[in-house]
Amino acid sequence: MTTDLNLLTTKTTGQNVYGIDASSANKEKRTGVENYSRSLIETMKTHQLEGGESVVLYSNTKLDQALGTLPQGWSSVILNWPLGSGWMSLRVSWEMLRRKPNVLFVPGQALPIVCPRAVVTTVHDLAFLRRPDLYEPATRKRLKRATKRAVKKAARIIVPTQATKQDLVELFHVDAARIVVIAEATDTNLYRRYTQEEARSTLQKHRLGTNFFLVVGRLEKKKNITNLIRAFELFKNRRGLGDPFELVFVGDPGYGYDEMKKYFDLSPHKAQIRQLGYIPDEEVAQLMSQAIAYLFPSWYEGFGIPNLEAMAAGTCLISSDIPAHREVVGDAGLLVPPEEPEAWAHALERIVKDGTLRTELVAKGTQRVKQFFWQKTAEQTWEVLRSLV
Repeated sequence: MTTDLNLLTTKTTGQNVYGIDASSANKEKRTGVENYSRSLIETMKTHQLEGGESVVLYSNTKLDQALGTLPQGWSSVILNWPLGSGWMSLRVSWEMLRRKPNVLFVPGQALPIVCPRAVVTTVHDLAFLRRPDLYEPATRKRLKRATKRAVKKAARIIVPTQATKQDLVELFHVDAARIVVIAEATDTNLYRRYTQEEARSTLQKHRLGTNFFLVVGRLEKKKNITNLIRAFELFKNRRGLGDPFELVFVGDPGYGYDEMKKYFDLSPHKAQIRQLGYIPDEEVAQLMSQAIAYLFPSWYEGFGIPNLEAMAAGTCLISSDIPAHREVVGDAGLLVPPEEPEAWAHALERIVKDGTLRTELVAKGTQRVKQFFWQKTAEQTWEVLRSLV
């Protein structure tokens, strides 16, 4: 384990030490929460520390090169843990007993059993309670247990939307004054408008042209994959023989994939329904910029960063008509009821046939995504942490 001298002398020097859980951000394969954690930490690094402040990043393995490049006042503590589970609840708790920071920030909602006086955490969504049918029982129990602990121990709870705040108030009876809404963002250096030439090698690698709809995320029940396949089949049936459009999925299988695999395998248009698995973010960004539309049919989301990624990529957006998406997307995309394949098929047809609509949606998305940027998210997060010392 590596330690930092600043932590050993906190009580005598009066420094304000901020501890941040970097374990999710340090994962090689990252999806929503992991990407949020990494982007937020990287941006927080660019903010000048005030006098007497220092930051320590906690992780269970050595930080990768980018995340481990730390500015002055920042340090890393590797909390080794040989067991497969219990790192946060037990190993981080032991560290809190030995050398607790003034404020602990956990970008996910799983907190250690032992916490310092001031704890901040992010609750990303409460889908496991709003739609328990979309989660396997063990996952649902784990998330409920973690959220109960977060609600009990956190001095401040960050949420990404007003919709998630309302859920937290209704379902856990949290005092609204403890909840801070801080919108998430996207990396507009990565997610941008690539020319077809810039994206050519990625398109060739995956044997794609530019006539495709794109879906990115774990292939799980929450993402409403089967209804989307039904919608695509309706769309293809009306287009007739020779129609070039494909439906492309990027992401690893998740809960419920065995059931949805039947839809993939038995679809009369399975040759035009592609599963690419997990691919690097750089390739995802290029594919997103070349798709005729990005599809986000989830039954439930707390925010939905892919909405912003599509806007930044200059791609038309079709999202499910749910509270968080209404809040994030506004009128910059088509919002469609997640339970209606016919409505989704109609939305696909509109995007393909109506060039004016595509131009309008891209223009609105380009403007709307400017409201969401990581510097703003990091600045507001720093305000929350500093308010507790």
